[in-house]
Amino acid sequence: MVRAKISGKLPRGCDLKNLIEQNGIDTESLERISIDYGIEDLVLYKIRGEPYFDDFLETYIIDAPEAREIAAHQHIVGDQLTSKCLTCARKAIRPILELTSINKSNADKVVHLHVLRAAPGYQLHTALEEVMGKIRQTFVRPRYVKASYRDHLGAESMVLRVDYKEFSSVPAREEIIVVKPDTEATGRTAEVSIRSLFERGEELDTRIKELILYGFISGKSLLRIKDVASSLGIEKVVAFAWVDLTALAYNKYDMVLYGVDESFWKEKRRISRLGSIVAMETLKSMISIYVPGLDQPGDFSERQEKLWDGEKWVNGDMLGHLKKTAGIIESIKAIPGALESWQEEIANKQLEMLYMKMKELSSKG
Repeated sequence: MVRAKISGKLPRGCDLKNLIEQNGIDTESLERISIDYGIEDLVLYKIRGEPYFDDFLETYIIDAPEAREIAAHQHIVGDQLTSKCLTCARKAIRPILELTSINKSNADKVVHLHVLRAAPGYQLHTALEEVMGKIRQTFVRPRYVKASYRDHLGAESMVLRVDYKEFSSVPAREEIIVVKPDTEATGRTAEVSIRSLFERGEELDTRIKELILYGFISGKSLLRIKDVASSLGIEKVVAFAWVDLTALAYNKYDMVLYGVDESFWKEKRRISRLGSIVAMETLKSMISIYVPGLDQPGDFSERQEKLWDGEKWVNGDMLGHLKKTAGIIESIKAIPGALESWQEEIANKQLEMLYMKMKELSSKG
């Protein structure tokens, strides 16, 4: 595998050892995959040992510059987001084909599950079809009764409902491989989506043999999905997480690389720190661009220019995403002791880029 061009230069004032210890970051549980895929700027890691790697679940971390940029730079929206997602997906296809049971000879058994509205934005279906030819695509839209942006905590007590599903391409009397890209924070929408597809499969005497996950994934959501998949008789789960296996904030929404839990501070007025499972080289590359405590996927739906909601195409609220993100960064800056001076410089640079993007979008009307 071609070594990714990762900058190991740390900002002046950064004490890496202290940062790791202070935030409880796990850099020890990963092992670099040595298979040579011949792909520039891609490094693949696996998480060693249970509960994230065993006979049933395999968890890999995809480290590509496009994924890191999307995670750290919330001003990446619209066409720029689509382009980077597609580039990342194209790079990821080869290890996905190598490490799962997908191959060109069983393309008719691959069922791509789009969880609306965010999941198509990962562009994995596009990259898959470039290699495999036409694959079966299915759609489901689970929704909370109320808007759940940064409020999955309250949503925990609410019932998710499936507003839309389109499973007409699911084959009868087959063992299928389900590919499910999405942002997995709590795993609740994943559970509803997978169960919905499973029920359709039962009607057709079809069962899910393997489940493949891809995108931003938290450790908590992955364990939930693991339990659900096991209960449904799925034989194997393989997860490809972008950048890191994220920590999940108090609000059950923010998927943090490391830093202060902004949602916990707002609720409790106490400092709580979060740390993900991430490779040391990846962490070093992110430290100089990532605002500690910031949600990595952001509002992944609204970062997209166009969204399919099951009935029609709608515009993503890119400007709204940018404004919300700027507000969260300002909130993090206001927490006493949340940021060191060098981290505040990063926050200010990110704010500057957010405001520039807001101005650009506003000028376009």
